[in-house]
Amino acid sequence: MQNAPLTLEFGTVRLPISADGFLLASSALTQLGLISADWNALATEHDLTSPARDFGAGPEATLSLAEFSRLAFVVDTVQARRWRKRAQDLLTRAMGGDVKLAAQIAERSADPGARRWLASRLESTDARRELMATVARHGGEGNVYGQLGSISNRSVVGLDSAGIRRERGVKATRDGLSSTELLRLAYLDAATARAITERGAHGNAAILHLHERLARHERKGWAGEGAGAPQAG
Repeated sequence: MQNAPLTLEFGTVRLPISADGFLLASSALTQLGLISADWNALATEHDLTSPARDFGAGPEATLSLAEFSRLAFVVDTVQARRWRKRAQDLLTRAMGGDVKLAAQIAERSADPGARRWLASRLESTDARRELMATVARHGGEGNVYGQLGSISNRSVVGLDSAGIRRERGVKATRDGLSSTELLRLAYLDAATARAITERGAHGNAAILHLHERLARHERKGWAGEGAGAPQAG
């Protein structure tokens, strides 16, 4: 039984794509107004080196997504100019934090784990922002914000922020965390924000002491050691 062909959908555009993410070159070039282009000459001129893939009629030339995007910015056709206009609109929406664009991108992902990771990342970000706002209202200042983050990261991952970025090869700390780690951070940050408010903690020292006690308690629980209610006073 032959599998249904895979397609990449972008607005109203549907392009054949291989299971490992390469576009059928003939269809992609048509989108750029390069219907009659000589493939060998084009590949040489623009350093197109993607491997051939079988889309049902034997091995055929392909373009990576990066190669397609690059061609859209260097060829001068009506169709390519339309793609550049689309790119301009997308950049504007991305810079403006358009969450609908983020949702469209996430929904296009074929990886359920990636979508779960994004949901966990957003929950973690919201909890972090609420903690920072709570800390500011309770007299936190200076490097307390970075110290809080490092305490949380050491509790969840066993590394501080710099260590996570270095060992996991990321520029932003949370890019290197798993869904589970992100949710644990969200829980810990939310618990600390609530405890600061309920206990009336004020100033860097009191806030850090409270957060450290809560982080130590949760770390024992995650390690399976078991613990009673945290003594965060």
